[in-house]
Amino acid sequence: MVEAKLFYKKLDALLSKIQHTEERTSLLSSVLRDLVESFGQELSIVNGRLYGVRGNQLKLLLDLQSPEGELGDIRVGLDYPPVKLLLDHKCYIFHSATPGLDHSFEHKIIGGTDSAAILVGRNQQAVLAFGLKPGWERESLEFALNTIRHAIDHRFETAWIHEDLEEARLIQRSLFPKGFPDFPGYEIAARSITAEAVGGDFYDFLEPDDSYIGIAFGDASGHGLPAALLVRDVVTGLRMGIEKDMKITPVIERLNRVIHRSTISTKFVSLFFGELEDNGNLMYINAGHIPPFLLGDRGMQRLEVGGSIIGPLPDGQYKRGFVHVDRGAVLVIVSDGITENFSPGKEEFDDHRVGALIEKHRDAPADKILDAILDESFEFGGKQWGDDATALVIKRAR
Repeated sequence: MVEAKLFYKKLDALLSKIQHTEERTSLLSSVLRDLVESFGQELSIVNGRLYGVRGNQLKLLLDLQSPEGELGDIRVGLDYPPVKLLLDHKCYIFHSATPGLDHSFEHKIIGGTDSAAILVGRNQQAVLAFGLKPGWERESLEFALNTIRHAIDHRFETAWIHEDLEEARLIQRSLFPKGFPDFPGYEIAARSITAEAVGGDFYDFLEPDDSYIGIAFGDASGHGLPAALLVRDVVTGLRMGIEKDMKITPVIERLNRVIHRSTISTKFVSLFFGELEDNGNLMYINAGHIPPFLLGDRGMQRLEVGGSIIGPLPDGQYKRGFVHVDRGAVLVIVSDGITENFSPGKEEFDDHRVGALIEKHRDAPADKILDAILDESFEFGGKQWGDDATALVIKRAR
């Protein structure tokens, strides 16, 4: 009889040796070998075998008793009655009276008819199978194999989560520009800080010609891979649309329809897009984003013209706004991770503090203004970020 506490302890020690970065077949091969070596005597298991699901068949990938290179091409159809029992139950113990069991086949591959198998992996991707020695106990064996199956699946799922996060990080990094546009007469600085492994904030620059630049800044709902995929769709849509149509309003409206039809569970995004000419003219659309700050000799303006957030409504209508970035003026765009950063006392950093910082550091270079905003919000929040924090500063020379 298997003693539960000791079994769990022994199993945990075995699985802790498995690295998440191993290739799937290699990982399962290691598990198979360790299970036979570590639990063979107490569970009466022998002859470990690893099968991979290949279409409508199980293909033998490893037999611990077969010399390397002499495995042969052994396949079992998924319609083989014992395999169907395994697919239904995920864990099954076979014996001579199992319905549909082919005795000659079983003797060929395991040397008898008593065996056990577990189905493991996302989408039931592999089978670990064992021959059974005389004297095996059903209760102990079922308990042990089901525990092993759940432990392996949990370890696999953890590995997949890490892989998904890494994929999201790669997607996100690929979307941010590698540098800032060389736009004579203007300083540009930007930075994005994620509160978790992957965030939904983004900024981008489009440079159709030397006379103006496109500025995109937004915040996708959610975090992780879904948010990264949504950002990818928005950034790609903007790049393709602006390059093709060169008309801001139809591009934003078309983008809204695309995101609305998206099957991604998180599909809302606030977006500011502007086209800044070298003479200071700025045409923009604000689709539900925090109104950017424009501070010049005529005081502070907030860029609010546009429409609703991208995604919820299929037929969103968007208007263009027009302002002029005077010489010496500062344009600042931030995400709500900055304005809605809360102090330990639950006080919000808010728009007013951002505006005050812009006025205070107006004469500083763009990168110093950026540092002041991010640093002040970070300190205010108790040296932590509750959400992704992103800011972009454009300053025109006098």
